[in-house]
Amino acid sequence: MSVKGQDCYVYEFYDFDHPNEFLEAFREFYLDGLFTDITLQCGSGQIFRCHKAALAARSSYFKVMFTADMKERSNDLIKLPGIDCEILTAVVNYVYTSQVSITETNVQSLLEAADLLQFASVKRACEEFLIRLLDVDNCLGMHSFAEFHVCPRLEKEARRVMLCSFEEVARQEEFLEIGFEKLSSLMAKENLNVWKEDVLVEAVVKWVAHDMPSRIDHVQDLLHCIPLEVDEIYFRTALGLQKPCLLGNEKKVHSLIVRALKSSRNQISGSSKKLTSNMYVIGGYYWHPLSEVHVWDPVTNMWTHGKDMPDHTRESYSVTLLGPNIYVTGGYRTDTIEALDTVWIYNSDSDEWAEGCPMLNARYYHCSVTLHGCVYVIGGYRGGAPACETEFYDPLKRKWIPVANMVQGVGNATACVLHDTIYVTGGHYGYRGSVTYEKIQIYRADLNEWSIATISPHPEYGLCSVALSDKLYLVGGQTTITDCYDPEKDQWRQMSAMKERRMECGAVVMHGCIYVTGGYSYSKGTYLQSIEKYDPEQDKWEIAGSLPSAMRSHGCVCVYSV
Repeated sequence: MSVKGQDCYVYEFYDFDHPNEFLEAFREFYLDGLFTDITLQCGSGQIFRCHKAALAARSSYFKVMFTADMKERSNDLIKLPGIDCEILTAVVNYVYTSQVSITETNVQSLLEAADLLQFASVKRACEEFLIRLLDVDNCLGMHSFAEFHVCPRLEKEARRVMLCSFEEVARQEEFLEIGFEKLSSLMAKENLNVWKEDVLVEAVVKWVAHDMPSRIDHVQDLLHCIPLEVDEIYFRTALGLQKPCLLGNEKKVHSLIVRALKSSRNQISGSSKKLTSNMYVIGGYYWHPLSEVHVWDPVTNMWTHGKDMPDHTRESYSVTLLGPNIYVTGGYRTDTIEALDTVWIYNSDSDEWAEGCPMLNARYYHCSVTLHGCVYVIGGYRGGAPACETEFYDPLKRKWIPVANMVQGVGNATACVLHDTIYVTGGHYGYRGSVTYEKIQIYRADLNEWSIATISPHPEYGLCSVALSDKLYLVGGQTTITDCYDPEKDQWRQMSAMKERRMECGAVVMHGCIYVTGGYSYSKGTYLQSIEKYDPEQDKWEIAGSLPSAMRSHGCVCVYSV
């Protein structure tokens, strides 16, 4: 019954249980063999009785097959000889449950099947899984796999790893098998992370020597990718005349290249290759918290601005880089000094911020690093007491997971990753941080175990640690001392001194050198604006530039754009 002059009363009912119940009903129909109208057969002969409508709803491949004028449209049996039983079981179960278990064992076969049968969501999930597994050891194979199966995000991230770790990649056996086009494309990239040209020349010689007869003619083209002046006429003539004796002789190829260089020196140039990787400086502190994002090109010494942090009242947070994403974790509010569990993520490709999943434990003055595709946060303070909890964020599962506690909870320590091991150096603990911790703690993710690696030669807090050339470097803090630790030999070595004492500075490795930014000088009573650069080959520090403003306690990471 309606009231005259008023709209008819409408109740828009939505059954929130309907999608799950509908899917569960189809699952039962599949298990009981009810209403099935198509049979799939895997490579080993097992059959799966399914519903055309269910398959077509999730797969473009089956939708076209069952609707277009194809011979399979009238068939009751579809043979899929290239897919084994386990993989087809996983795909069919996905159709009826919306879930699929992806593992390191099945991910490539599952992606191949999802690519063939056009299950876009499953393929995308497998691609994200492979991105999480990316490292220096597998990036070449991952890149080729991504190219073949058209996985643009995996291809991009694999290329990012290849570019920023070229010297390590060139040492691998797999490097010798890559094709000429891929090698020349890599070496031609302006943001290839090789700061000495001899590394590139040695990579060319090594690659050519692996199959001299078929690759010797590519030498000249590959050298064109390197910013070296080559005497073209001499090189072409010598290569033609000496080719028979060059075959199978790596040293002669190397010698020919050196003699062809237009240089007064008798060795390969050590000058820098043009690079386009950038340093990102996130936030910081200068009498009050800073929220700006500054981007520095060390080649041009030019600064640009990124989008400001959304949360501008926070300090004493930690910053680390995972792929193109910069994670800003924890900290405390200036007005309350209350530890925060919040996470903000800055995407350097899109210049956008997004709020991440909160940590399990609020903390400030903590460390953060990335390892095996995850973000680890370590130690810090909570309520004035040092925290010993460690947790990591899995970007695939979108959740934080607790792991073993530290040997000693510390705040204002420094952490870096070397050989798949997290090294945490220094820091303080006790009432109001009254005790400086002199030991270096290490965490092995494969064992889920913390232990003590060594004793720091100069126990400090507020310093920075970086990994470079298989060694651990300690820089900044309350002294100008630079300490270098070799884990294989368990030996410390003191390197040349910095120009400034830099408390709570930033540090990052770029182009084979260490850059240390800002900090606070207790001796001068001022915040520092300068950037120092350390070249390990020369064991020398020099001023490399300056920050847009003086600051301390800022995030500092190097991003290789691709």
